[in-house]
Amino acid sequence: MKRESDPRLRAAVLRWLANKYKLTDVREPNHLSSYVYCITKTFFDQKVQAIPTEEEMLLFAIGYGLQEVLTPPEANIPTYDVAGIIYRPDIGFTPLIPELQRLTEIKTTRKSSKYHEKEDALPETWVEYMMGGCKMTNTLEYSLVILYLMGNYSPPFPQLYTDRITFEQAELDANWLRLAQRKRVLDEALVVGDPPTPFKWNKEWECKGCRYLLMCQTISSREKGDTDG
Repeated sequence: MKRESDPRLRAAVLRWLANKYKLTDVREPNHLSSYVYCITKTFFDQKVQAIPTEEEMLLFAIGYGLQEVLTPPEANIPTYDVAGIIYRPDIGFTPLIPELQRLTEIKTTRKSSKYHEKEDALPETWVEYMMGGCKMTNTLEYSLVILYLMGNYSPPFPQLYTDRITFEQAELDANWLRLAQRKRVLDEALVVGDPPTPFKWNKEWECKGCRYLLMCQTISSREKGDTDG
C-alpha cells in the first residue's frame, strides 16, 4: 500500500465546507452575536474582510454541521428585529411539542462534560447571548442543548446534555444595557472608520487564533507609544 498527501483534495474539501456554510461571507454587523462577541473583530470583519483561518473554518463547520443534524426538520426558526438588533435562535417555538415551546440553543464543545454541573460551566458568551434573546422576545426561559464532543470517558465518547435555564428580569435588563453600549461603540466605529479599542471589548480567549490579532497588537503598541511619547 502506498499513501501520500493529496493537497488538492484538502483544498477542495475546505472550499466545499466554506461554500456550504457560507464561512467566507461577511454578515451584516447588526446581529445579536455581533455585540456579544468581540466588537473589534466585528469591525475588522466589515472593513478588512480577511479570509478565515483553516482552523476557524473547520470549527465553524463542525458547529454548523452538528447543529444541522440536531435540529428537527419541522422546527420553527423565527427572526426577531428589536432596536436595530437581529436575533435568530437555533430553534424557536416548536408547535409539535407544546411543553417545550421555548427558545432553544444548540452548542457543541470540546470541553469535558465533567464540568457541566459546575455553577460557572457555561461560557459567558453563551449566557449573554441567551439573555439577549430572552430580552428581545419577552421571555425568561431558554433551553440549551450541549453536545460534548469529548465527553468524560476514556476513550473519549460524545455526551448530550439538555438544560432548561430561567433568568431573572433584572439580569436580562442589565445585560441588555451592556449590549446596547457595545452596539453604540461599534456603530460609531463603523461610521468613523476607527476600530473599537483593541483588547477592551473581548473575552481573553477570543484572541487565541484570531486572524486580526496582529492588527490589534500593532494598534495597541502604536497607541501606547503615542502615550509614552
